[in-house]
Amino acid sequence: MTTGVEESKWTCSGTSEYGGHPPYSTTEDIYPVHTLDNIKTLRMFINWTMCFNDVLDHEKLHDSLLRLLNIGDWSKLGGRLRVKENGKLEVVVPRPFTAEQPAVTFTHSEFGMSIKEHPVACRFSRPTDCPYIQHVSKEFLPFMARPDFPATIEEMIQQSLPQISLHITSFNDATLVALTWPHTMMDAIGQQALLHGWSLVLAGKEEKVPPFLGAREDIFCEAESATNYRDHGEYVLEGKRMTGMSKLMFIFRFLWDKFWNPPREYRLVFLPRDTFERLQRRTHMQIAENAQIGAPIPFLSEGDILTAWVTRVVASSEPKPRPVTVAVITNARFRLPLLIQSGGVYIQNMLYLTFAFMSSQLVRGPAGPIALSHRRQIAEQMTEEQTLRLLKTTRQEIESRGNPRLEFGESNASIIVFNNLTKAEIIKAAKFGPAVLRQGEAEHSRSNLPGTMKTFFARDLKMAVPAVNDFSMLGKDYDGNYWLRGNLLPRAWEKMEEELRDM
Repeated sequence: MTTGVEESKWTCSGTSEYGGHPPYSTTEDIYPVHTLDNIKTLRMFINWTMCFNDVLDHEKLHDSLLRLLNIGDWSKLGGRLRVKENGKLEVVVPRPFTAEQPAVTFTHSEFGMSIKEHPVACRFSRPTDCPYIQHVSKEFLPFMARPDFPATIEEMIQQSLPQISLHITSFNDATLVALTWPHTMMDAIGQQALLHGWSLVLAGKEEKVPPFLGAREDIFCEAESATNYRDHGEYVLEGKRMTGMSKLMFIFRFLWDKFWNPPREYRLVFLPRDTFERLQRRTHMQIAENAQIGAPIPFLSEGDILTAWVTRVVASSEPKPRPVTVAVITNARFRLPLLIQSGGVYIQNMLYLTFAFMSSQLVRGPAGPIALSHRRQIAEQMTEEQTLRLLKTTRQEIESRGNPRLEFGESNASIIVFNNLTKAEIIKAAKFGPAVLRQGEAEHSRSNLPGTMKTFFARDLKMAVPAVNDFSMLGKDYDGNYWLRGNLLPRAWEKMEEELRDM
């Protein structure tokens, strides 16, 4: 299997040069940053701004988060990033945390008015009867983080700041709870575990907080050594890897598109439950029309359907037909038995890419066949063997060049990166009922319990827009409505608005 590095020079050592545990110190603990966390493109800030339709006690929320980060290896999340001599990162945790060296940077703002009366906060996304697309501009930044928040990861490291920033904004009838952290710390499933553990401590159930696993040893090293997959063929996509002239043409096409196209735009998409159900029925009907009489309709996940719909929208907006490479951000937690049966939580990044390749004819047709092709291709790459092969290849590429490669498929293809966070159920992970001071919305008009989220949005704090099409399914709310976000070209957004009007 060609990986771009010599396999004999690459070893899997969970704690790098420490060879087990870092040097002992009475003033600090040192934790490694694992290989999949050390990706250069993850050196960015992720923000989730969570809207609660209740007035919450900000001091209780802050105090309970601090208590969580004092439980065993959960303290790793309260540490500071530091750059080692080889340019890679490590986490330094003060022993103990103090007022001068806290586990969390905490700030609080308060407005003596309803959230609906605030000129900016009143535009915070909320469920409606109809689908809609919404711009999220920089005017929302004051609710996402404090004004002097560092502009870059490097600035945060120079200032020796905690990884987690908690910024709470209180209104007379609502509370915005904003968490910001470097993506090097965790993925969305790690965030789910953090919110769950935080909720348990808030409720006085510290003893039920799950063990923090893999703080020092990289679990993927154990997974690779525990599974005998080396003699069962090569990585299934190896034949699709671009090399030589095709790789050069891919780079040229990418730069050409970037030069001639306008900047992509970040927007939120709200899909009511009944709108998605119509899309789901339509997709199944399209598959049934091409199936043999009496044959069962193949299983399609919600992610398959949404991915096919967005792929078709983006492809239909292109001036000329082009093939499409769908790159799906996949979480290894759901693929490897060693992780599924762990009995604790891994607060780290466990992400890798899988790919589906679509012809120009397929992506301009109905969504049903696109969804079916997507399902079949991704499923082939999600076996335990293929997952381990791809993870090993990805880790080797990160060690050698800092980032994994995206060089699969046809050189003239459009690329769409998808991230489905629905499994994380972020909106249901935070149960802050014990911190409710008073309900902000009456029982008859709400579908969520007091102390749970009404809505949310997520993005990187710099509000940067990537140079490729990028689309995420953030999750569903308590009414089963879908919250999505995307970075697409203006012409793709126009096409999506047309589709939503037709629905």
